[in-house]
Amino acid sequence: MIKFLPLVVRNVARNKIRSLFTCLSIAVSLFLVVMLYSFLTVQDEMTVASRVYNRLIVMNVQGLAGNVPIAYVDRIRKLDGVRSATSFSWFGGKYRDEKIVFGQFGVDPQSVADVYEDYVVPPDQLQAFQADRTGCVVGALLAKNKGWSIGDKVPLKGDIYPVNLELTVRGIYDGSSSIDREMLWFHFDYLDESLKAARSTMAGNAGIVVLRAKSAEAMNRLTEDIELAFASSDAPVKALTEKQFQAEFMSYMGDVRAFIRYTSIAIVIALLCVAANTMAMALRERTREIALFKAIGFSQANVLSLFLGEAVVIGALGGVVGCLGAKLLFATVDFSKMLPGLGWLYVPWSTALAGVALAASIGLVSGVVPAWRAAHLSVLEGLRKVV
Repeated sequence: MIKFLPLVVRNVARNKIRSLFTCLSIAVSLFLVVMLYSFLTVQDEMTVASRVYNRLIVMNVQGLAGNVPIAYVDRIRKLDGVRSATSFSWFGGKYRDEKIVFGQFGVDPQSVADVYEDYVVPPDQLQAFQADRTGCVVGALLAKNKGWSIGDKVPLKGDIYPVNLELTVRGIYDGSSSIDREMLWFHFDYLDESLKAARSTMAGNAGIVVLRAKSAEAMNRLTEDIELAFASSDAPVKALTEKQFQAEFMSYMGDVRAFIRYTSIAIVIALLCVAANTMAMALRERTREIALFKAIGFSQANVLSLFLGEAVVIGALGGVVGCLGAKLLFATVDFSKMLPGLGWLYVPWSTALAGVALAASIGLVSGVVPAWRAAHLSVLEGLRKVV
């Protein structure tokens, strides 16, 4: 097969326009597939990376819409096996005239840094945040995109809640690429006191409770203890691992994994049709040429290899452009400015290379029928045809 590679490359370049558009069709389509699967892959990688911190999420059994009283946080802290716990209450306020809301959470300033040890806040900034009731800590990527620095004011206009918050940046957290660096943490007490002053019935709701267990072995027992402790209360809860919580959160938007899977299958089927049509046209155009090859001694295996090689090269070229192009694009362009909340998204090498392999496979499969027909074309039948 290697000795026929120059001939394969020449055949690919014979009809440059058709080969170009076939490659571009594969490139654009697999660019989309790689982006969709990267969304899932990176989330899985983030979940795996956070396992070592032994975190559990406590939420109302009815889901995120249900209340978790703030008093639950102290009760959970006292359970055997709990290292620390914090409220994690979504605020969802509008910043200036921006329509897209970034993550804003009311937390316990004394324990949040221990619960989220992988979110690194400089000690002096953490102390300043803990000492200032209206202080907040923001992610490095969020601070960069908003142009915030220590001491800047951050006014948030309540949308879900009937109060506004006037915050001051006291700290900026950072960490590895496996964490979300686009969140803002503020004092839960500041929000709760504002709601009480406004006589809002939404006061006292912790949203969810995030706890850190002392060990991985304690997590299963803690799950049972927490659910049992509040089973007969007005607000029963369930305890989930971060992976389980992520799956439940995604379920509110529908079966995202199934959507991505079926969308990708549809794209692959469409690409198979495009690539197969390209190879079928190549067969029709080169009928006499194939006959001449066989007349001068090319075997069926040789002809089959030529056509399959051409199909694989076209598919692989499209895959390289689309999949590695997606990898390069996400590595060089900061999409968090255009797509707030997705600053954590990137294209892993494993996903990009899998996309290239998929493209080559699409080329191989699309070329099977035309290559088989070419290999079994008789010399007389081929020479009789006029192209």
